[in-house]
Amino acid sequence: MKFTQLAILAFFCAACNNTRPSDPGAVDTALYNDLQTQLINAKPGDVIKIPAGIHHFDRPLLLDGVKGVTIQGAGKDKTILSFLGQKAGAEGLKITADSVTIQDLTVTDTKGDAIRVQDAKQVTMRKVKATWSGGAKASNGGYGLYPVGCDGVLIDQCEAAFASDAGIYVGQSKNVVVKNSYAHENVAGIEIENCTNAEVKYCRSEKNTGGILVFDLPGLPAGNGKTCKIHHNKIISNNHRNFAPEGNIVATVAPGTGLIFLAAKDVEAHHNEIIGHKTMGAAIASYHIVQLKWDDKNYDPYTYDIKLHNNRFERKKALPDLSKDFGKMVNVYFSGKPQDILYDGILDDKRPSGSNPMNICIDQPQAGLRFANIDAANDFKNINPDLKPYQCK
Repeated sequence: MKFTQLAILAFFCAACNNTRPSDPGAVDTALYNDLQTQLINAKPGDVIKIPAGIHHFDRPLLLDGVKGVTIQGAGKDKTILSFLGQKAGAEGLKITADSVTIQDLTVTDTKGDAIRVQDAKQVTMRKVKATWSGGAKASNGGYGLYPVGCDGVLIDQCEAAFASDAGIYVGQSKNVVVKNSYAHENVAGIEIENCTNAEVKYCRSEKNTGGILVFDLPGLPAGNGKTCKIHHNKIISNNHRNFAPEGNIVATVAPGTGLIFLAAKDVEAHHNEIIGHKTMGAAIASYHIVQLKWDDKNYDPYTYDIKLHNNRFERKKALPDLSKDFGKMVNVYFSGKPQDILYDGILDDKRPSGSNPMNICIDQPQAGLRFANIDAANDFKNINPDLKPYQCK
């Protein structure tokens, strides 16, 4: 349903003339009204340009139902939309429209997600930045760049920092490419959740709590995602403290984690640099490891068909994290030594029996690689560092 001009202006201009002492500048009422009116009246093919400058808004810009619109700033570091002290809504940009392009701008200090695109086809974000100027805080918005329920997503040359959940997040979507982008100082740098046919390549995920996450979670409209390729990324020193609000699934992520595959299916990670993590380079785990209940009869909690090959692992010389259970486990069972690859070893009894029923394929021949099946289903009773059952080409 398309928003009416009268309804939008009535809601979004209720406090247009107010300024907030906590803000660095007054709300830019005239520009906000002009942009929102253009979005309401947009036609397919329109380019809505936002001029250079720091523009202070206290409610989101909305685009609904108009195909083929481009929202374009003057440059990522030139056009900055600040939502510090936001009074209405939670997002900076909220879009429910197909074939949308957002480019050349920055969104800062939203109460919730910086840019949310929902239930859309053919979404492009290019040279866009999302951040929070106060640094790492649990009160920051959850997501920086947040396409959800979409088909055909391209995130290219973007940046996200200080999100309290994930900087670059794509959820419940199909046909996804995240490339040439930079995620830093978030809880999760880049997260692919409940997606089918996704690819993350040539990105840098640095100084987050966890670098790149591939999750499949229960209770969501699109469940049992599969097929993700993660390659040629720099996953560097993701040792940031976890500042996610308690209760979020990413609040369980141990600082010092490079890659996490949680209930993931058909994932291939290759030619990545996974360097400088104090807890573990890569974790392969079923949803059972988080010990949370679910009420979703169609959910598949297991991780299988995982391929790890030709990655470069280098550990950080430091004590593993002690703030989260997974880090505590590494300290207890591995004498305080960071690990390269840990596999929880939890099996689905419905799969064919054998030494490797979940088809975990690891081709990492580097000397001194630290690997273990931690036997989580049996309370870590038979931790096994033997990689041979999982070695393959």
